[in-house]
Amino acid sequence: MTFRLHPALAGIAALSLAGAASASVVTFDDIGPPSGNSIYTFATSGGFDFNGGHFHIIDTPDARIVDNGTQFLAAEAAGSLGKPVTMTQVSGGLFSLGGLDVAEVWRSGESLNDFFQVSLTGNQFGGGMLSMLVTLDGVADGPGGANDFQTVVLGGWTNLMSVTITGINANGGFGDYSIDNLVVNAVPEPGTYALMLAGLGLIGFVARGRMS
Repeated sequence: MTFRLHPALAGIAALSLAGAASASVVTFDDIGPPSGNSIYTFATSGGFDFNGGHFHIIDTPDARIVDNGTQFLAAEAAGSLGKPVTMTQVSGGLFSLGGLDVAEVWRSGESLNDFFQVSLTGNQFGGGMLSMLVTLDGVADGPGGANDFQTVVLGGWTNLMSVTITGINANGGFGDYSIDNLVVNAVPEPGTYALMLAGLGLIGFVARGRMS
């Protein structure tokens, strides 16, 4: 016997799964208040964990550091201290990444500048891997300047378990970068989906039995 979900119930299933995802923007403004450019190895913002060996949440940068009027995450080479930062959903569920803003850490002319590209690597549920290289434009004009941060739009970055962000300098070593305004879509853990679909299937089975 072939089981088919009743059309009305199929519509409910589609709406349920679509509604399970919640779009939001990770801004890092909910962390803190940090003190100046406090050093972190782990931070949580907007329902996501950020884990790395050495990074900063910038709120009141000195005159040498780029700014966009709000808090942002910045990772600098700082000798051997610079490390990749990996983001995961707090609940452990899957998510999508629709885009983010990237920038240098230091303003133009600052001797500490050590930037070239930002590397994004996405690990998908089921073993898939996505990657993208963003070349930084070197424009860092000061407080409030829109030119400091470049907006990167991503397509197809779905079913993610984690995204790792790292900087690359012109010599291929770790380079400085800043990130902000990550557009994310968090979805339930795979087990939650399984329970949801199982429940809908049971309802459909019962409904079919009543109609037969």
